Order: sequence, then structure tokens, then C-alpha cells
Amino acid sequence: MMNNNDQRQEYRLDNQLTVIIELGSSANGDPILVVSKSLDISANGLRVIANEAIATDIILRCCIRDTSSDHQFLLVTEVKWCRPHESEGDYLIGLSLFDSEGTDIVKWKEFIAHSCTD
Repeated sequence: MMNNNDQRQEYRLDNQLTVIIELGSSANGDPILVVSKSLDISANGLRVIANEAIATDIILRCCIRDTSSDHQFLLVTEVKWCRPHESEGDYLIGLSLFDSEGTDIVKWKEFIAHSCTD
């Protein structure tokens, strides 16, 4: 049952995955990365915890890794929200996934469906 404060419209899994968010490139061309951990995931989004804030309403590329099964997914995401977490210096970040060509979104949705049936 969803309460009024909960905008989630689908089942969420509490898988702990590594989420590497690419913020752009530095002056010398190296990617600027934020490494985070997922708190929960779904077919169309995820909630992560990171040690730095990320601007909202921007489109970024990310790589999600499941070290237990050796799966890796390259996806395009929009940062929906970012707020301080209870633990000092950490931030909760809400990411929405895009159905984009050239990404692993289909593979991701199959991974979620398979995870729901296990």
C-alpha cells in the first residue's frame, strides 16, 4: 500500500549494488565519477547513497554493477532528488532510468524481473 508521500509505483528490491555516476569530464578529459551504493532498485529507477551531493534535474550516464553475479549495466539516468542522509556527510539520491538506445535498459529490466522471481 502506498502512502501519499510515496511516489513509487512499482515493486522495489533492496539489492546492494555499486552505482558509478558520471558527472562529466575534468579539464584534462578524465571522467568525474561519484561512486555510490544502491539502497533499493526497480525497473525504472533506484535510490542510492553517496558521499557527495549531485545537482538535480540533470541527465547523467551511470554504470551499475552487481558484484555477486558479475552483472554490469550502462544506463542513462535523471537525478530526481538529492537530500542529506542521517549519517553525516552522506546523501540520498533518487535516480530515474531512461529507455535509451545504446544502453543496457532492456538487460536491466530483465535483471529486475529475474530478481523478483527468485
